[in-house]
Amino acid sequence: MPYLAVTGGLSPKVHALKPGVCVAGRSADAGLVLKHVEISRQHCRFAWDGKQCVVEDLGSVRGTLVNGERITAPFTLQPGDKVGIGPAIVEFGVGEPPRVGEQEVAAGAQMLVRGQQADRFEVVGEMTIGRDAGIEVWLNDPGVSRRHVTVKMGPGGGVVVTDLNSTAGSFVNGHRFDTQSLTIGDRLQVGPFCFQFDGHALNRVANAAGGTIRAGNVFFRSGALTILDDVNLAIPASRFVGIIGPSGAGKSSLLTTLSGLRAPERGAVFVDGEDVYAGHDPHSFGFVPQEDIVHPELTVTEALRFSARLRLPAGTPPLEIQKLVLQTLDQLGLRPHAAKSISNLSGGQRKRVSVGVELLARPSILFLDEPSSGLDPATEFQLMELLRDLADTGCTIVCTTHVMENAYLMDQLIVLVGGCLAFQGSAQSAREYFKVPKLTGLYDRLGEQPPKHWQKAFTERNLAGAIEVAAPPAVPVAAGRTRRAFALPILLARQWSILRSDWRNFALLIGQPIIIAVLVVWVSNERSLTMFFAYLATLWFGCSNAAQEIVKELAIYRRERLVGVGAHAYLASKYLFLTSITALQTLLLYLTMIVGSGGRDGSVLLQLAALLGTAVAAVGIGLTISALSRSVMQAVMFVPLILIPQIIFSGRTVAPADMSKSVLVVSRLTPSFSAQTVMDTSFLWQRELSGDVISDHGQSYRNLDPEREFTTGDVFTRGRPAARALLGHALWGILTYLVSWFALKKRERV
Repeated sequence: MPYLAVTGGLSPKVHALKPGVCVAGRSADAGLVLKHVEISRQHCRFAWDGKQCVVEDLGSVRGTLVNGERITAPFTLQPGDKVGIGPAIVEFGVGEPPRVGEQEVAAGAQMLVRGQQADRFEVVGEMTIGRDAGIEVWLNDPGVSRRHVTVKMGPGGGVVVTDLNSTAGSFVNGHRFDTQSLTIGDRLQVGPFCFQFDGHALNRVANAAGGTIRAGNVFFRSGALTILDDVNLAIPASRFVGIIGPSGAGKSSLLTTLSGLRAPERGAVFVDGEDVYAGHDPHSFGFVPQEDIVHPELTVTEALRFSARLRLPAGTPPLEIQKLVLQTLDQLGLRPHAAKSISNLSGGQRKRVSVGVELLARPSILFLDEPSSGLDPATEFQLMELLRDLADTGCTIVCTTHVMENAYLMDQLIVLVGGCLAFQGSAQSAREYFKVPKLTGLYDRLGEQPPKHWQKAFTERNLAGAIEVAAPPAVPVAAGRTRRAFALPILLARQWSILRSDWRNFALLIGQPIIIAVLVVWVSNERSLTMFFAYLATLWFGCSNAAQEIVKELAIYRRERLVGVGAHAYLASKYLFLTSITALQTLLLYLTMIVGSGGRDGSVLLQLAALLGTAVAAVGIGLTISALSRSVMQAVMFVPLILIPQIIFSGRTVAPADMSKSVLVVSRLTPSFSAQTVMDTSFLWQRELSGDVISDHGQSYRNLDPEREFTTGDVFTRGRPAARALLGHALWGILTYLVSWFALKKRERV
């Protein structure tokens, strides 16, 4: 019995040869699948006619070797001949094929660090990796040279690896190298061993970089409409897969279900054998929605740097983050645009930045929803080529698309119609299955039969069963779980960067309160009236500053929640930053009014406390509006609807004594009424109630002493109403925070 046995360079496996042709390569359709970036998609073919085996190179980039010599024509193999296919050594044999069981693979994967079995090692000094006895990192696989590669700390503090003229070569992210500086997330391959660099150490990981996906009987319904109808599919690791179908077929719904964003009504989704919806830890997925997931005010470098700090574990060295950002810029061709504001980029460049944000954490799977939407044909092709390259370097790419012209770049197509799976396979297989000369005619063909027909036909032909996906072999992971970075200071720093990105932001920030204050004191010098306008302006500042903050970046929030950013950290950053900004505006407003009106009147401490409490409540109201709104337009329209009642129920336009009991109860619940109460107290606090004082602040006196308990000559010391009012502001802040948090939790999943 003839066979081909992988004996070195990649994980051991045996393939039995049958009469006919067997193509070897990294394509999913190859007879002998060898996953490595230096192996062409269709590298070579073996032909067995029952008597002899002939190997022929298929125009591969690296060529095919037999016993170390490159072949240029078909070559007849003899038993024991070794065929070099990229880094893999494939031996031809006849007879009983050798057994390559799990125990043998595990034995061949043994690793010792300074004599102790381990799966992680920190780089200390210069360390040699290889199969020679006595070296620092010993790997006992025949695909590893005796002294294969050295790892050491570079002069700038980074880690540098150098290949020692090894037989099979060394690879970083699938590319052969002589000397290479490592960046966070880089994968170093030494023979069949694979290590991932985390900024401090090299951790042994599974050879397959991409994740495998299985979906079983996924069903989802929205109201009476069935969106996904018992979809079953399997996606192998490191494949570029497109989800296509007519409008309303369920493409985006399937993508969000596979990515863990929205749980199905029934059915299950597994990635590398683990149920996506069973745990609560963030998954190592990347997800790029149709909306941009970067702040347009930031530069490209700033956006990537903040995203890296949020996605990488706490304690990651800043130097390593900077190297990762620069590497990502180069990988996506964005280095010339690194200092540009994202708002000034083209649509294709912005999409690349969104992809780059997801690539920072080196995800095993990258999901994209209509990545080419709105792009011109040339830019669209460049983006699809980029995704093809990412899949070739070990990332599973799954994207929805409506464009058929670039389908040939994909390994597989998943065809949906009416929520049913109609087909899964290569683009060529799709044309043959649906009997269409071009994929552009596919949608017309799908319309000829109901969705259930196509689902049944595909199931009966058992094409789904032909797609076998095996989870990569389990590799022990070094003890110690990495923890996400503490997000609050990073989020606050990002807010500050967004604010200072444009000098006009500062001009508006400072100009608004000063202009309003000048106009108020120009119109009237009545102190109670100016303070009324002061807290109304504060309500306006806080609400308008916050009303758009959440709804405009909901896509960013959803994505960052999935990578471990806490909802409380996100919301707290908004509260703290926006309250600080609003407080600054209020202080400028107050000082301008004091100077413009010729001096203070009443307790400055109480007046500032009233304005600060109003700022807290106003920001809370604005963020609640933003969290509940479905669009920026809705949020903008809600603001006056909230502010106008504040004027009516403030106790200034209509005195509390003139209100009915029900109106008074409602008024006392509003932030403006609380602010007016504290302002009234500030004018009378610890002052002798002389005729002049009562005359100047008659409404404040009537509001605070409706029963006329104080008489002329008494000193006003009743502080309880002001204390209750300030407590009311604090309660408004707490209540709006909780409402905003619950609203955000409901909107985390689409």
